[in-house]
Amino acid sequence: MTDWVNDVVVMSDEATLVTASSDTTIKFWNIANETCTATLKEHCDYVKALAYARNAQFLASAGLDRDVYIWDTVALQKPVAQMPGHKDSVYCIATNNDGKLVVSGSTERVSTHAIGLIRLWDPRTGERTGRLKGHTDNIRCILLSEDGTKCISGSSDATIKIWDIGQQRCIQSIAIHTDSVWSIALDPQNLNLYSGGKDCNIFCTDLRTLDSTLLHKAADPVTKLLLSPARSLWVSTVSADLQFLDVEPLLRAGARGPSPLFIPSLSSAHVARSDHQVWAKKLQVRNLVPLLANPTHVIKGLPAIVKHDFLENRRCVLTEDTAGDVALWDVTKAQKIQEYGKVDFRETRKSLEKELLVPAWCTVDCKLGSLTVNLDFPQVFSAELYANDAGFPHTPELEETKMNVGFRILRSLLKRWLQGRRVRPQGEHATASLTALSCPEQTVIISEDSGTKPLICRRVFEWDGSEPVDILPEWLVQSLERDAPHNDKGERVGFYLTAHPDCDIRQMQQGKLNAPQILRARKVLHYAMTKLQLDTQIPAKLKRPDVREPFDYLELVCNERIVPLDMNLMTIRKYVAKNPDELVLQYRWKESMAKSDSAVKGFA
Repeated sequence: MTDWVNDVVVMSDEATLVTASSDTTIKFWNIANETCTATLKEHCDYVKALAYARNAQFLASAGLDRDVYIWDTVALQKPVAQMPGHKDSVYCIATNNDGKLVVSGSTERVSTHAIGLIRLWDPRTGERTGRLKGHTDNIRCILLSEDGTKCISGSSDATIKIWDIGQQRCIQSIAIHTDSVWSIALDPQNLNLYSGGKDCNIFCTDLRTLDSTLLHKAADPVTKLLLSPARSLWVSTVSADLQFLDVEPLLRAGARGPSPLFIPSLSSAHVARSDHQVWAKKLQVRNLVPLLANPTHVIKGLPAIVKHDFLENRRCVLTEDTAGDVALWDVTKAQKIQEYGKVDFRETRKSLEKELLVPAWCTVDCKLGSLTVNLDFPQVFSAELYANDAGFPHTPELEETKMNVGFRILRSLLKRWLQGRRVRPQGEHATASLTALSCPEQTVIISEDSGTKPLICRRVFEWDGSEPVDILPEWLVQSLERDAPHNDKGERVGFYLTAHPDCDIRQMQQGKLNAPQILRARKVLHYAMTKLQLDTQIPAKLKRPDVREPFDYLELVCNERIVPLDMNLMTIRKYVAKNPDELVLQYRWKESMAKSDSAVKGFA
């Protein structure tokens, strides 16, 4: 996946996992070896929900593109049915094992003051067979009884509704939550309904009496409930942790007792919004005590990265996670290089700000809760940098050495694949003075070539060269095999080079120049000195015994500011000239500098 996973189902063989993602795909995974075995692409927006009919062997999917699709889980080809009809995003879908009916819930408007509609579908014909309306806000979760006669839905209007499919009407409305209901689960006997949502409360409702018991008060909003065969609950929340609630012994022992454990639900076929608001206020002030004060077990998850910002050097990324910790990462090494702790993200970013511009050779996101670096062709080869700009030490031998950052990283990630194929660097890019970049062996590589090849997800150490060439993009294989970027022609910058008007110095007799955007000011000044033979024209009054190089008598000026000699043209154009259309550079003797402090802080 390349984006959030919104829903998951396990196939009847218990060896295959199916995921629905915001990257618009549905993927089938081999649980044992953690590999993707098939990718279904038909949706054109986020896929939000899946429903699996075990006996009928089909999968239903729905999402923000408003359509419902039916897939044959054996053939795994094009959908066997596309069911359009929703007029707004679909957030939940359900079916039963026999697969004779599919129900889906959306944010469709049903009246002037209400949204939320459930549609009924025949998956065999793809036809709409009915609709259920009664909620006043988005339908967030939905269930279908095994006999197909009852449907249960949870909504952002904080109610749970039970529907009669034959009569296509609401026969019971349950109001025990004080905010959106995000997940519901039903036991196999259709006797007990479990619900959770934004208010962090997890209830068990006896469908015979419609009385509810507060099982647990989670620390965070509840996103998903899964009932185990032993009638205990797995709970996921907006945090990274997974909780297990062993409620069966308590419920079996009759722990449904008097208040404050036991809540007679506000229930009727129709609950007015005003009535529910009054009931919600009562629940909020009531001192409800849950059966379980703490989860039976907790599987701790890692804090997810939720905020990031790429630094100007296009090498370091500042992040903040759900725990509030701020850290700095070097994407060329795939490593965290500094931890700042719980500090202000904006202030930390401001302290790291530099007036520097480097070609955007990659993009970064945190959609998966971790830092993902996207290397796309041809952008990945766009950044040819001087070695010290790419993080290598400032040494004389590396002063003028250039490297293609994206290419070196790709070669580092797939070094074991290259070694297994006995491909050794042979070109000019294998510079002896540059130590090879090294990514951690556990770094995960995800490869997908415009949907034409299966997704490959492996760690660095798992590649051995035995993999077929065609699982990787053609441009990548060609670059690695010839040990050079597929297309290493970097962007160029046009500029004018003239003598400063306040200096008695020869004028350059030529028009607009053109050079690589990473060319440094030092090279531009050298060009002027060589072209005009300025080394033989140094004024006598400027000569000093401690200055031996003629070059040291010159300086480069742009927009009346002295340009640092290690600044590149693209940075000069953005931060000094501040004119993307026309860049004018001027050379002069250092004596002609009118104000020694004219350079802006950070430039001199």
